[in-house]
Amino acid sequence: MEVTYTYYLDVYGGNMIPESRWQSLELKVRARLNHYTFNRMESGAWIAEAKAALCEMCEALFQENERDGKTSENTDGYSVGYDTSIPVGQKLYRIAEMYLQGTGLMDFGVE
Repeated sequence: MEVTYTYYLDVYGGNMIPESRWQSLELKVRARLNHYTFNRMESGAWIAEAKAALCEMCEALFQENERDGKTSENTDGYSVGYDTSIPVGQKLYRIAEMYLQGTGLMDFGVE
């Protein structure tokens, strides 16, 4: 199931991502979230926590793409600083984990 742009705006309350960028981000994050949940997200209805995780993960990926890893840039003397603190994959996993802990979706065990 896809999380629609309308859901992102109206239910999640997002306003950061333009509609023209939503579909691409949602597709990438949905694949990553499905990976994190051991393909448990492919079938059945998504719970509210999973939809919220996807929305927040989309915003994090959007921000990362917009700044392209830069923390500062100076054009006169050409000085660019890059964020090396936490890789984007780790940020996305932490967001998914925050929303989905206790749901069983990210557990290693077999159902």
